[in-house]
Amino acid sequence: MGNLVGAAVSRRGGLVATAIVFVFLSAGPIQAKSWGYDLAAELMSPYCPGRSLASCPSPQAAELVQWMVLQEAAGSTQEEVIAILIERFGEEILGAPPAKGITIWAYIFPILGFVVGGGLVVIAMRRIVGGNDGGDVATSVSAVALASTGPSIAGSAGDQGFQDASPELADEELARMVDEDLAARG
Repeated sequence: MGNLVGAAVSRRGGLVATAIVFVFLSAGPIQAKSWGYDLAAELMSPYCPGRSLASCPSPQAAELVQWMVLQEAAGSTQEEVIAILIERFGEEILGAPPAKGITIWAYIFPILGFVVGGGLVVIAMRRIVGGNDGGDVATSVSAVALASTGPSIAGSAGDQGFQDASPELADEELARMVDEDLAARG
């Protein structure tokens, strides 16, 4: 009986060890973060206009990406590699213009446009929404009632002093007039 228990424990231990080895092997090798491939996604390709180095199908672009990875493996810094690439291909290789000199306006104009445009929208909305006070609401409601329902309501609204009423009374009066008009038509 003791042999059976020992065999079961050794099998269980062997299964656990096999499972641990399988997990480590299936996870693959642990790699450090590589900036070479990340940089290829950020830089523009000199061989495919409008595409990054990483998305360019050109063999020259693939060679340039491999050169960047080799420079990283040799111990070069990311800044050194970028400087070499700018010297070789010009500043067009950068995804965005540098924020210096005249190109700083490429960063200022969108922000300035957003602030000014937003301010104009706020001013316009305040004039549209905040431009009516209590008396103007009653007047505009009566104007809408007159324009939408025709002359039959115009006489009754003018006779009852509808334009001088409060907004609540104007809503009630308008509802009553609409109900009368619908009853007369139907």
